[in-house]
Amino acid sequence: MATASKNPPGNTKKIHQTYARRIEELRGFAAADAECADVREASEADFWSFVKSIPSARKAGLFLLDNGNLRAVWKGDDKAHIGLQFLGDRSARYVIFKRRPASEKVSRVSGIDTLDGVKKQARAFGITLLENG
Repeated sequence: MATASKNPPGNTKKIHQTYARRIEELRGFAAADAECADVREASEADFWSFVKSIPSARKAGLFLLDNGNLRAVWKGDDKAHIGLQFLGDRSARYVIFKRRPASEKVSRVSGIDTLDGVKKQARAFGITLLENG
């Protein structure tokens, strides 16, 4: 589940069902791995809040970190990339990669921000992965 795909109108419910199945799969992996915590409820709640606030977003890859936080990654065809670790307090640790027009280098930014702040960061960077794609 590492790549993003476009979300045609009306496909949101299917994507959310895919996320729900993936979270259950991740819970199973955590139960089988003594070094990995189960999915933290607060991280999951932030994930759902975020994806429901961006219904036309592309589908993200979804991963479970050892600390129990969910991490979602959206990747675009143009080397754009946004990764979010949902911290469970309405904030996320983010990383954004984007090749700027007329530049050979990929610009990078990372930090911690509110869920709404992350969306603003993505817009400022010209990331469209959280939009219609």
